[in-house]
Amino acid sequence: MTSIAGRLMPAVTVAILAVLAVLPWGLPPNARFVLPFLPVIAIYTWSGRHPDRLSAWVPFTAGIVVDVLTNGPIGYWALLYLGSMMLGVDAQRMSGTGSAQRWVVFLASLAGLVFAAWGVASIYHLGLADWRPFAWALWITALCYPPLAFVLRALDPEPFRASNDRLVRGV
Repeated sequence: MTSIAGRLMPAVTVAILAVLAVLPWGLPPNARFVLPFLPVIAIYTWSGRHPDRLSAWVPFTAGIVVDVLTNGPIGYWALLYLGSMMLGVDAQRMSGTGSAQRWVVFLASLAGLVFAAWGVASIYHLGLADWRPFAWALWITALCYPPLAFVLRALDPEPFRASNDRLVRGV
């Protein structure tokens, strides 16, 4: 049995990171694009650890909020956040149990997600989007993953294997 706090923790952490992503931090334009990728870490981590606790409406809603508050195309971040959720579930099934293996699998997933983000942005703008903000997003998000994933694991009231047993067994 999971506590209410345990059930709400994924949604709360995703919401907090989405709000932090849209705050005016006074960053240069290329660095501002990194912030909306921070909720990807929480979505990826929670969907890999406890896929039953992170409903698809949470990343979708967080993405719409980021889209609206950043004056971006509606659905852009929602699509990317849902993609990170799918990648998190799939990565959990194939990754090892060590931190280094999880980080490598996250890097591969993040690279694919950033490439998809660049592709969708290029389609939206009807031309090749500048790749530099996407490269910054990849680099900074990759560096933010270990400490942020550590904090998210510390906030998890239940051990990893207890709730994912059926996924590990393939049931």
